[in-house]
Amino acid sequence: MKKLFFIATATIAILGMAACSGKKAAETTETADTTVVAKAAYTGILPGADCDGIWYTLQLNDGNYDMIETYFALDTTANLGINEILSIKSEGTYATVDTNGYSYIRLTPSVNDSAVEDICFLNATDSTLILLNEELETPTAPDFYTLKAVK
Repeated sequence: MKKLFFIATATIAILGMAACSGKKAAETTETADTTVVAKAAYTGILPGADCDGIWYTLQLNDGNYDMIETYFALDTTANLGINEILSIKSEGTYATVDTNGYSYIRLTPSVNDSAVEDICFLNATDSTLILLNEELETPTAPDFYTLKAVK
């Protein structure tokens, strides 16, 4: 119940921010072989290895991206039922890659650190992205690794 409340609160907050900006959440342009996402916002809560979950907020904007990963733990004593552990902001560029009939979005962080790797998402539908591993393999339970478009 508390996770549902958190998800609903987070969704409402993001929708409010998108509505106040006066911009559409997603705009696309057609090319010959693929649909290139020009502007879009995605959010979702994915499982965490060392915490109860990671709330991702991803903003794509004409070849650049901004992403916030908020690691949290459930806390039954807090008003919202969550306790933020750590929040990480990353930015960089992204590219749409079409391979074997699938469309991927590859995020390349702007940090000059060899330990920081690109992050890849499968562009599953117009409104969902699925986080992939380093070998571009989908997870065994893709629903738990899916970001949904904010409209």
